[in-house]
Amino acid sequence: MASQVTAANSSDAGEISRDEIVRRLHDASLTIVDVLPQASYVEAHIPRAINLPLEQIPDHAREILPDLNADIAVYCGKFT
Repeated sequence: MASQVTAANSSDAGEISRDEIVRRLHDASLTIVDVLPQASYVEAHIPRAINLPLEQIPDHAREILPDLNADIAVYCGKFT
């Protein structure tokens, strides 16, 4: 049986700006997650980003994400 991941309430989740992500690209305390399909990830993604397509989050987040208590930035578009 797969472990389930519960999404944070929108009031619990903050926003992170593009500038903040750029500033923290080499910060190991930030996990960057690309939720687009793998083909889009392969085409272009933020350096260090982990690919975890949206539909796979409930079944695979616990095994793919290194630390669910870390700062996690999730994005669904190309880094421009």
